[in-house]
Amino acid sequence: MIRYFFKIIFGGLTTVAVGIILADLGLRAYSAFSPKLADFDLSTMAAAASSVITKPTDGTSISGLKRTVLYSASEEEDLINAAALALPSRLVKDVTAVAYLVRNTENGQIVAGQNPDKLVPIASLTKLVTAAVADRLIEDDKTIKISGEVMKIYGNTGQFKVGETVRARDLYFPLLMVSSNDAAESLARSYGRRQFIQAMNDFVQSIGAYRTTFVDPSGLSADNRSTVNDLAMILEWIRLNKPEIMEITKLKTKTVRTHTWVNPSHFLSWSNYEGGKNGYTDEANRTAVALFAMGKEKIIYEIIILGSKVRDADMVKLLAKIKS
Repeated sequence: MIRYFFKIIFGGLTTVAVGIILADLGLRAYSAFSPKLADFDLSTMAAAASSVITKPTDGTSISGLKRTVLYSASEEEDLINAAALALPSRLVKDVTAVAYLVRNTENGQIVAGQNPDKLVPIASLTKLVTAAVADRLIEDDKTIKISGEVMKIYGNTGQFKVGETVRARDLYFPLLMVSSNDAAESLARSYGRRQFIQAMNDFVQSIGAYRTTFVDPSGLSADNRSTVNDLAMILEWIRLNKPEIMEITKLKTKTVRTHTWVNPSHFLSWSNYEGGKNGYTDEANRTAVALFAMGKEKIIYEIIILGSKVRDADMVKLLAKIKS
């Protein structure tokens, strides 16, 4: 009996010792790999955020240019809060953007801002003005031929071919959904490139965005420059006067004849997302403008980001500031 007693005691101690060793190895492994969490991108963050919602991860449905909201206001708050908490710790502290602005469109209150008048390249945010000016100058049914000169320009996200003909109204989809430089140049050249760019500059001057200048219709040039204050004016004008432009930016996909364009925005499944546009060039870094309907009252907030290192993470952090 004594022999069996010691066997039991010895076996128990051995089990405890093994457990302690395994726990120690687990902690060491976590310490070794945890810094790599900072490398997770927004898809990881969004997956973590979506786990809070019991409904499908896609909180909206789209038919044509209409969006059906499924999430409640409280669920939207949970989604934003969860996304903020899911950010890697080293990204939570500071917004990386050189300049940014968060503005309540109902009362004009600035919730957060930095360098509001700093003049910097804006990249493809240019295309919002391209769309607004093209809508004024070019008939929707005008047939536009995709030229060889256009196809030589950097980037072919529109997936056009030389000699292809497209109606002007159909060019807005690749222009705004996949940031097609081909679409921007085709619209401008169909009117007269120099005159079109002059019209872009005249337009922003007419609405009070006095520091904004354009030298091309796509945003490839670093000389397309603006400030977050000016971009807030431009975004507000489009929101109030040409809401169909923002509606296009909310589409997930659009098919026109043999072309299907897929919007890459990470925020399309957020039911409070009211549209926006991203941009990137080496000189501008990552840029963005976006509209979000916040709270039970669905108050529209504008968020403008220029010169960001991690655009989507910055957007989430600025959204979280609205709640604070």
